[in-house]
Amino acid sequence: MSKREWLRRELGTIDMYSLVHADFQSTFYLTLGFIALYSGREAFFIVIYAVALMIAIAIAYGEIGSRFPEAGGSFLYAKHAIGGGLGFLSSWLLMIDQAIMVSYGTLDASNYVLTYLGVSHIPPQILAIALSLMLYILTLIGIRESAKVALGIVIIDFTVIGALLISFNIIAGTVAEPPHYRWEGVEPMDLLVALSLASRGFTGVDAIGQLAGEARKPLVQVPRAAFLTATIGVLYSLPLTAILMSRISYEELVEEPSLALLLIARETPYISWFVEPLVVLNIAVIMLIASLAGYISFSRLAYILSHENLVPEPMVRLHPRFRTPYISLTIVFIISLLFILPGEISFILEVYAIGSLFNYLVVSISLLMISRKGELYGGFTSPRVRGIPLTALFGIPLTFVGLVFNIIVKWSFLWILGLWLLLGLIIYMRRRESKGFRLHSG
Repeated sequence: MSKREWLRRELGTIDMYSLVHADFQSTFYLTLGFIALYSGREAFFIVIYAVALMIAIAIAYGEIGSRFPEAGGSFLYAKHAIGGGLGFLSSWLLMIDQAIMVSYGTLDASNYVLTYLGVSHIPPQILAIALSLMLYILTLIGIRESAKVALGIVIIDFTVIGALLISFNIIAGTVAEPPHYRWEGVEPMDLLVALSLASRGFTGVDAIGQLAGEARKPLVQVPRAAFLTATIGVLYSLPLTAILMSRISYEELVEEPSLALLLIARETPYISWFVEPLVVLNIAVIMLIASLAGYISFSRLAYILSHENLVPEPMVRLHPRFRTPYISLTIVFIISLLFILPGEISFILEVYAIGSLFNYLVVSISLLMISRKGELYGGFTSPRVRGIPLTALFGIPLTFVGLVFNIIVKWSFLWILGLWLLLGLIIYMRRRESKGFRLHSG
């Protein structure tokens, strides 16, 4: 079986919507509390900025993804619009974020479960490592997610979060007056940090591009996934932020910002005893699916780069028995361990984001350039201003500003990304030299 046949076989059954939904929801659920923590009374305004950025990126992916309905996402966009070098750089930086996604997903799921159960003697790292190992084994033996499982996850999420919103906004009517709600006197801890978190917190949508080639009807499903993600983002983030600022004291949030939804569930009027365990289950499932998406996306990106002869072939070598890319999956598992072991989600958030934001910026620029060349056609086309798509007009400045925020705030952690980038550049240059030598020899 060739690698191309493996790719089609393994990804043909993955429901696009489930991974996009889990990817977005996991980053949103994780960062909501941290954004509120650092922005204080200005949290609602910061979330509005995050929602605007999320919409711009999601719709940009929907527009350009329907033009390139192939696995590979941003690499193909950049290669077509700008060149393979930037496409490789963008994909390589996205790959490290996909691996880090496994860390924050498993660690946050562990925190929710252990906190709810009242288990304090087991470090969350232990459970997170066990969960990452479980996902590693599942992807190694070739798990295939069904559409029914994907639909079940979406239904659970809609039901649980819907119960929270209905209970607070209709039954209890306890949402205070905007925009500061009941945090009028809470001064921001650090607005720059809040803006950097918001710049990536609601934008986990790159699965749209990576899985576009696997949609049964990409001209319909890719734009639909983008609009669905944007709609859910608005319907979830703004009301939940309002509820958080109305019912949860800032002092409570300071103790454990990563558990913001659990704090909200405990304050649910009348049905907290019922909603609280459902929220924990919901978060755990969403986080694990997002972690699974991290394993899948990393290995698929590696495959695309290998197919272009930009990374060594052993990186996507198939297991002799399971016929899955065991080396790339093992790399993800090792990276996840490195970020899980400190046991600090705040540390993970310090490193996570820059690669993805750079990738989103490249996607928006590629959208602009392909459109200006008159080569943009697909299932969805946004309005134009002098030939430039509105999605690019909004996406480029918003993403660039978000990238700047993150670089300023996270400069002391850039060495980690620098090492990964250096490794990528070494691989890329050696592969180019190898290709040049073969062409010269031929």
